[in-house]
Amino acid sequence: MAENLLHHPITSHEEIINLIPQKEPFVFVDTLYEYTALTGVTGFTVPEKNVLLDGNKLTESGLIEHMAQSMSLHRGYQGSLSGNTKPKTGFIGVIKTVEIFSQPEVGEVLKTYVEILHEIMNVTSVSARTENEKGVVIATSEMKTVTVE
Repeated sequence: MAENLLHHPITSHEEIINLIPQKEPFVFVDTLYEYTALTGVTGFTVPEKNVLLDGNKLTESGLIEHMAQSMSLHRGYQGSLSGNTKPKTGFIGVIKTVEIFSQPEVGEVLKTYVEILHEIMNVTSVSARTENEKGVVIATSEMKTVTVE
C-alpha cells in the first residue's frame, strides 16, 4: 500500500478552494484527509444552505457531485505537488455505475475514498465509496472524468 503523502489533513476552506476548480455555492468537499498517487480520502460536512438539498437531506445529485469533486480535489492536490498554481477544469464524462443507499442529512460528516482505476491521456476512470460518520457505506460509484487542459 502506498504511503499517505499528506503530513496532516487539509481542512482550510481557502486551501480546498485553491485546489479545485469549483467555487461557492457549488463546493461539495471540505477536507483532504489522505493522498497517494492513486488514492485519496476526502471529507464533506453537509451544510445547511447547500444548493442540492431536498428538505434537510443531500440529494442523490449532491452525492454524485461530492464523489466527482473528491476526484477533483485529489487531482488538484496532485497538481499542486507538481507546482501548478491553478487547478485544471474537468467534468464527469460517463457514470458507469452509481448506487445510493441513503441520503445524508444536514450536519452529517461524509468520508469518501477515491481510487484511480485507469488513466489514458485526459480521461480517468475512478471508483468512489462514500461513508457516513458511523462508517456505513451510503454511496458507491465508478465514473470517468475528463480533464480539460
